[in-house]
Amino acid sequence: MTPFSEAQIDGYINEYVSIHQPLWEAKDYKQALDLIPSLKELVKNPFLMTLCLEVMPRMMDPGEHLSATHITKVGLYDHFIEHWLERGKKRLGEKKLNPQSKAAFDEGFTQNGIDFLKKLAVAIYKEQDGQPIVEYSCYKDEHSWKSEFFSRDDEKQLLREACPLTRNRNQHRFIHRSLLEYGLALAIFDPHDWRQSARPLPPSDRSVSSVSSLEIRGDKASDIRTIDEGPDFSSPLVWRSFMSEHSLVQFLEERVQQEPQFKQQLLDYIEYSKRDKKWRTAAANAITILVRVGVEFRYADLQGIQIPGADLSQGVFDSANLQGADLRKVNLRNVWLRGSDLSDAQMKDAQFGELPYLKYDHRVDSCMYSPDGSTFTVALSDGNIDVYSISNWERTWVLSGHGDRVTSIEYSPNGGRIVSGSNDSTVRIWNVATGDCLCTFIGHTSTIYNVAFSPKGNLVASRSYDEARLWDVETGDCRYVTSGCGYIYDVAFSPKGDTIAFGSGDYRVRLLDIASGECRSILIGHTGFVTSVAFSAQGERLISG
Repeated sequence: MTPFSEAQIDGYINEYVSIHQPLWEAKDYKQALDLIPSLKELVKNPFLMTLCLEVMPRMMDPGEHLSATHITKVGLYDHFIEHWLERGKKRLGEKKLNPQSKAAFDEGFTQNGIDFLKKLAVAIYKEQDGQPIVEYSCYKDEHSWKSEFFSRDDEKQLLREACPLTRNRNQHRFIHRSLLEYGLALAIFDPHDWRQSARPLPPSDRSVSSVSSLEIRGDKASDIRTIDEGPDFSSPLVWRSFMSEHSLVQFLEERVQQEPQFKQQLLDYIEYSKRDKKWRTAAANAITILVRVGVEFRYADLQGIQIPGADLSQGVFDSANLQGADLRKVNLRNVWLRGSDLSDAQMKDAQFGELPYLKYDHRVDSCMYSPDGSTFTVALSDGNIDVYSISNWERTWVLSGHGDRVTSIEYSPNGGRIVSGSNDSTVRIWNVATGDCLCTFIGHTSTIYNVAFSPKGNLVASRSYDEARLWDVETGDCRYVTSGCGYIYDVAFSPKGDTIAFGSGDYRVRLLDIASGECRSILIGHTGFVTSVAFSAQGERLISG
């Protein structure tokens, strides 16, 4: 879905107000967008834009200034679902209902509708792996899980009609996939359910479900705890990994920031994973969510936690005790682990963000990718050049011939050839496909520090400390040799390949016309060595340093 631009947002607001005539005028919505930082990013999503316009007037505290209002994605969905169900109840109330339906309708219909949405979302994830379309046949599916939601039972039909669902023949689905994800997030933690089933406990009982070993810096534990002896084993967090469900995890992140009790439940899952591996999926989900909201685990006792597959990237675990932890397949990219104890931890397939690497006993002086990225070449101090295939990182060629260390390499523009310069004062051209040395340029009397192909690949420039040379690749002839300008620090071809620039130790830049072989101009102005030169993309300018 393509994000809205600012102009599209303004147009959408004007159109919405003209059609729906809500409580707010267009200027009120636009003012809210200007004053509420969290809102601007949300409304770039077309569906969230619709939600915002629908429920924003209901979310605002009359006594609070707009700039002080913090609107979150999960808050929008909370208000939207309640508003949708209330509107559905009003519409259904106009129908003639039988006594059984009327009783169900009158007693907590909105909350029953939310429960219906949660249970349906859980069933879709559990029975269909999150595939959003449910096909229901009253004959074929009469005794399946689907009948609980799509049978002709009067009460179920009322709730189904009131919920944000759409039907196309025998196919049912939420009006937007994000509502399915929201429903599952609500099934994982519903603030309303928690408040109904929790009461304050005496301080002596706090250890029952609090995680005393997880001493998280800067966290204030709540005095309210659930009465259960442990976290909820029926939670979707227990039976499914949500590492790849980014939208769902965002709902849960925002819920953690709003509800300290949910944060404590997640800490409980981590603590219980130390004792029983049946909690490891829940613990991996829990610690992933906590890390993403910025919870820091400095000095935390995480000994023996089981969180295989968790995403701890960017997390802070300084001086944490992770002895014996199950960290298999855990994402540890950019994690702070200073002073942490990882002894006896299981870390098979843990990811630190490091790509495959090559290790040599000899010094590496130069390396580069081919223009199409299919091969990778390394210049070594033993005089060899190794060429690797990127597909499997196997060495395809060892280019041997230089008598001393290889100081510089470069691919031709089409990637078919490699030019190399060496401490043996020679320049060589290699065939990438066969590994053969096509020719050797002899003429320099000292180490070659740089080599470069021209844009057309027909010329090669090489630089030693006292001169630069221009070679014809096909004939092997030396077309040009610099003189009288001291140490040559850098050379660069123009994008068109008609000019070459030299930066030198006499504080000057020289421009050579390649066709004529004549020095076209000398640029002055530097008061020190010119160590770097480069042309702009179109070649109309040159920068020197």
